[in-house]
Formats: sequence, structure tokens, C-alpha cells
Amino acid sequence: MTLTLAPSAPHTPQAPHVRQPQQPAQPPQSSHAPDSPFAPFGDRPFPHQQPRTAGPSGEAELDYRRCRWCHSASAAACLLCPVCGSADLVPARASGQGTVQRLLRPTRRGPQPGRPYLIVLDEGHTVQAAVLGGLPGAVPIGARVHLVTSEEGGRVLTFRLAPRT
Repeated sequence: MTLTLAPSAPHTPQAPHVRQPQQPAQPPQSSHAPDSPFAPFGDRPFPHQQPRTAGPSGEAELDYRRCRWCHSASAAACLLCPVCGSADLVPARASGQGTVQRLLRPTRRGPQPGRPYLIVLDEGHTVQAAVLGGLPGAVPIGARVHLVTSEEGGRVLTFRLAPRT
């Protein structure tokens, strides 16, 4: 068996390659709308978990995020939903009302406004906070609390026991 090669195409000389001057690189244009959850923060401030007095009755409120896919609530600093992993989180504002879930072991030394508790907010997410208005470590589980603004401006959220009705 003999192999024969097909004749190749005739070679045509091409013009020498001329280099084009390079233009400065343009920044990539974002295809996301400014309110899109995938848009970079840019000039938008990163959300903090600090209470603000902006409610209609002057009560403190807390920012959080809600997932558009599974509708679960998460802290304002979360970038992904802790339940489904979606990045489609919309900012929301909590009323600042919640229920004491459990007492935590103190992790900080020094003067603190109270012992740390786990508080389940009415909107569905959980925060670690100090509770005022009762003896330290003796706030009953299931007690209703409301968010108060901290005079120290510290990083510890502070709740106060709600009066019994």
C-alpha cells in the first residue's frame, strides 16, 4: 500500500504584519443595574449592623437582608444567603422586636452593657445582643425584647425587656 500526498495550495506571499498602536484599556462596563445585587458596592456604603433611630415612632430599627429566592432573613453583612446560597439579597429593615432564645457564654472581658443573649427577631433572623432590664444572666427564655440605641456607640447590639401586657 502506498500513500500519496495531495498537492498543497500554492503559496502566496502576504504583506508584512503592521503593528497597530495600542489604545489604553477601557474599564469593563458592568452589565448590571446599580440596584442589582451583583453590582459592586462602589460608592454604596457597606451595611453595618448598628441600630438607627428612624422608625415612625422614634424606635430603633435594624437593617438586614432578605433572599428573593427562599425568602429567608440574614444579617446585613452577609453577601450570600445562608440557606440557599443565592446572591440575590435585598435590603430590609427590622422593627427591632424579638424573643430571647438562649443565654450565651460571655466572650468579652471588661464592662459590657449586659450578658450576651441570642435574640430571634420577628422578621426571622437571629442576632447576638445584650439584654437590659433584668438581672444579669436571669432574663427568662421566651421573654419579649425591643431594640434600643446604645449610648456608647459600641459594636454590641442592646435590647431592653418589653413590659408584660
